[in-house]
Amino acid sequence: MSEVPALAYLYPEHLGRPAARRLQVAAMLRALAGEGVRVHFLVGRFAGMGRHLAELGLAGVPNLLVEPLWMTQAGPGLPVPFSWHGPYHLAARRRLRRLAHSGMGVALVRHLKLADFLLRRGCGLALVYEAHELFHVTAREEGMEPRRLARLEALERRVLAEVDLVFTTSRPLARALEPLCRRPVAALPNGVAREFLEIARRPQAGLVAYAGGLMAWKGVDLLLRAVALLPQARLEILGGEAGSDDWRRLERLAGELGLGERFTMRPRAGQEAVRELLARAAVAVWPGSTGHRLGAEFTSPLKLFEYLAAGCAVAAPDLPAARELLADGDNSLLFTPEDPQDLARVLERLLADRELAGRLGEAGRRLAREYTWQARARRLLELLEPLAAAQREA
Repeated sequence: MSEVPALAYLYPEHLGRPAARRLQVAAMLRALAGEGVRVHFLVGRFAGMGRHLAELGLAGVPNLLVEPLWMTQAGPGLPVPFSWHGPYHLAARRRLRRLAHSGMGVALVRHLKLADFLLRRGCGLALVYEAHELFHVTAREEGMEPRRLARLEALERRVLAEVDLVFTTSRPLARALEPLCRRPVAALPNGVAREFLEIARRPQAGLVAYAGGLMAWKGVDLLLRAVALLPQARLEILGGEAGSDDWRRLERLAGELGLGERFTMRPRAGQEAVRELLARAAVAVWPGSTGHRLGAEFTSPLKLFEYLAAGCAVAAPDLPAARELLADGDNSLLFTPEDPQDLARVLERLLADRELAGRLGEAGRRLAREYTWQARARRLLELLEPLAAAQREA
């Protein structure tokens, strides 16, 4: 039984938004509740939320109390995304103060402006911030207007200096955050569901797989260009929204490259569809991106853990975020970032050498066993125990 009897987890977003973070949040909620912690999930109320809770495996979970905080209006066919500001912030603070009076000690926040609001207004609990990037760094890289950037940097520095604990998913990000924080920053890389470790492999010759977002910075264009250099390879992509700008961009590129029937793209689906694809893949690719530090250093891609757990041979970019987990020639092959020729070289080697691909896949699966969501939840609870104990004694 955990020494943290209860905690609050705040999420001021619409659970229907197609973002990887909602999958991470849902996985951690289930894992924390599975460790015997009573988790109060403070989420914005919206139309159809019961369906999304069921899709994410959050309905009827023992020890998990879903607490909708505010009603939003439904638009024509689509629910309106819940604001990060205003009503949710006020309702969350009010609920946290009541939970503090009941003996709870810790609240987890992953949204910067919400953390700042709770620090300024007070919530009665130890406040723990899960950082996924340095916003003022990535905003500067994206060209934010100087005055707005200065306000964002001041806000972020204030939050990092004042919260009770900061943890993150990336070791390079932890090192970047630490000079701004009053305590050491823990790096807890993302995890993977046990079902991926149980996938029965049936790899198809020549099949290269990618499961994830289609945004330009994800590097999928690079993957198409590499596969175009390999007549023996077929590429199957699972992700994105059919008809979106990113979808059409990749369809156009596939046409320009003459990939024809060697290219298949399916829209995002549930985790069962991802597992089915990875069971068939000869190679799974994390294309990566060096366009900004978020993609090169600060990321901990869910897809990478899924690839490894599924026993796929993994091709990944030789970037800081990858080197924190992967070893070239041991559990993966690394390629020169943003170099389609070098990625093609790595893919050709893995597709031609089934013994090498099998050995790397087995090593990757062994590595992934150390990164289940349950293991991540236990490591997080070890960090939270001193905070919870201090709150009980206060």
